[in-house]
Amino acid sequence: MNILHVWDQSGVACILAKNQNKLGHNAKVIRRANYDPYSIYEFYNELVEFVDETNYLDFCLKEAKSADIVHIHSRTDALLYLKKKLENKTKIIMHFHGTDLRGIKRKYTINEMVASPKLLFKNIRVARIRQRNNLLAEEFADKVLYSTPDLRKFLKVSDPILVHIPIDTDHFTRSKNIQAKEDFFIFNTQAISNMKWIVNYCKIHGINKLNIIDRIRQPIKYSEMPLFLKQYKTYVDVRYVNDELLPNLSTTALQSLACGLDVLDYNLNRITELPSDRAGSNATKIVQKIYEEIQ
Repeated sequence: MNILHVWDQSGVACILAKNQNKLGHNAKVIRRANYDPYSIYEFYNELVEFVDETNYLDFCLKEAKSADIVHIHSRTDALLYLKKKLENKTKIIMHFHGTDLRGIKRKYTINEMVASPKLLFKNIRVARIRQRNNLLAEEFADKVLYSTPDLRKFLKVSDPILVHIPIDTDHFTRSKNIQAKEDFFIFNTQAISNMKWIVNYCKIHGINKLNIIDRIRQPIKYSEMPLFLKQYKTYVDVRYVNDELLPNLSTTALQSLACGLDVLDYNLNRITELPSDRAGSNATKIVQKIYEEIQ
């Protein structure tokens, strides 16, 4: 089976493609050039073809013509373009991840609003376009997938399928060779909109010393993540986004579990094992069944 993955922020496409090739398929990922802040796609470079944004949709169309399945992550514009051009000759899956559906409701300061009064209106307009494209993509996709349980409420189709975030357990593995610190730690990323709230929440529940690692200003390469994680014993997976405490485990939490760390979930309950369906090989088998059902 020829499988074409289009776009992805977190490396899900690469992990699926890697394991699909192990199963004997021909899978590749098309990714926008010049955007790889954590060097995820550099790590999986043998699976990825980088394309300039100005030629991105046309290149996707060329590659899609020889594919049995086009698996689109996040890029609703690509789905709408390909659906029109391919005239239903190829099966297309729409796979939604985190902020694709949640969005990020940016709260601007008074100074920001005074400096640029159009910021709020721009944010509203972008959110409306995203919501409109999401609805159209749901309507035209042959199957809709979503990556965390909390995203279900945003979807209108009656039969979307939850496919949990896969982890490359060849890369993220347990090890007892590194002296781990006792400290609790958390990453500050673009997907977390209120770190102050999180710090206060942890203090209320007895975690007074929380190390905050800023991945926005100091990105950690994907290749170096296992060694970095193993410096610690416990990852705190509390995310407060758009005034809501997210209940699902993040990608970093799952990577931490795969490396042998403990994770505190949104209720600060301790988790010690990676769920079996999050392993890349198992997640790929679940996706394979979905492909077979729509063929």
